[in-house]
Amino acid sequence: MTAVPGGHALLLVNPTSGRGRGLRLSPGATEALHAAGFTPAVVVTESLAEATRKARDAAAGSLVAVLGGDGFLGAAASGARESGAVLLPLAGGRGNDTVRRLGLGLDPAQTVRNIPQLVVRDIDLGLVNGRPYFGVANVGFDGVANELGNSTDLNLGSLTYLYGGLKAFMGWQDVTFTVTVDGLETVFPGWFVAVGNVGQYGGGLHICPEAKVDDGLLDVVTLGRASILRVAATFLRSYRGTHLNTPGVGFTRGRSVTISANRPLNIYADGEMIAPLPATVEIVPAAVKVLVPGNSPVFS
Repeated sequence: MTAVPGGHALLLVNPTSGRGRGLRLSPGATEALHAAGFTPAVVVTESLAEATRKARDAAAGSLVAVLGGDGFLGAAASGARESGAVLLPLAGGRGNDTVRRLGLGLDPAQTVRNIPQLVVRDIDLGLVNGRPYFGVANVGFDGVANELGNSTDLNLGSLTYLYGGLKAFMGWQDVTFTVTVDGLETVFPGWFVAVGNVGQYGGGLHICPEAKVDDGLLDVVTLGRASILRVAATFLRSYRGTHLNTPGVGFTRGRSVTISANRPLNIYADGEMIAPLPATVEIVPAAVKVLVPGNSPVFS
């Protein structure tokens, strides 16, 4: 399907994502929407729930531009799944992993100007305990790193996760995970479990480098017992997506994943804390319409 025609559009803005990046860039995105032939209604949201509600109320086939971080995009996707609106992800967060992995640029105004070259594609949506996400659901060492990174007052941008990871190394203790993928259970001591749809998180970590958003499957990547040096090497290689052959790294695919552990841990999705374990992750095929480049690398 070609790009949506001009007309009424909704621009959802998260004022807190990216330390105010979305709010700062919203005037440029609004002007670009006008220039592209749209009449945008701009909503600076007060919560993720409001983003979901506004996208749910949008007309089927209408444009909903989403200017915020990955978690904000997932919240809007939840509403667009019900309304049939077409999402345009705009980079308004710190990591902007889903935007980058989809092949969209980091300049929101330029992304809007590129609408005539974009196409509408149906994208799978992940669910963690029923809560939608696009990119990666993760638990373990990387979740602790996310908590520590988000808690810093330092403005580190995409390096926030690396900062959190270094701090997490210092306090990590081995955990035994139980992971069941489509009924097949695996129990192992280790560091993390990542369940990818788009497959990128943490400011550029291609943790699930082979993930496709139109295959109706979740990519599950795990790291078992390993030295700190091997853990560090695994994450460094994941920036290039070359870590799947690293000793201790497990990889499989499935439609339903359950995760539990022998100590309290939280599961995250697109940088947002979802719930303590245990958790169930599922995939909804072709759930949301999204504007993407025709050569986007995450399609089969």
